[in-house]
Amino acid sequence: MSRDFSFFIQNMVDACERIPRYVQGMSVEDFQKDEKTRDAVLRSLEIIGEAAKHVPEEFRNQHARIEWRKLCGLRDVVVHEYFGLDLEIVWDLIQNEVPRFQKELQDLPL
Repeated sequence: MSRDFSFFIQNMVDACERIPRYVQGMSVEDFQKDEKTRDAVLRSLEIIGEAAKHVPEEFRNQHARIEWRKLCGLRDVVVHEYFGLDLEIVWDLIQNEVPRFQKELQDLPL
């Protein structure tokens, strides 16, 4: 198994770090109204999902505590459900899941 996929893990970590900066000081209502921030956050979620798909299955299986399927699905949800996204669910994801994903990804042995 090649280790060059660490590039994708780092992209995921970077995107997880950007998202809280984008929404710093905002409420869910602010987020819903701010088109630029929504676009930036959704793009970062896309990046997380797309990068996760490039992590080899063998590595994902070795680190099964990470919800890889959920990470991979982020891109698909954002892209395919774009006009029907529930921004309150996205906000919950930002507040609760992204920090956890970031910590789990940073703890991976690369």
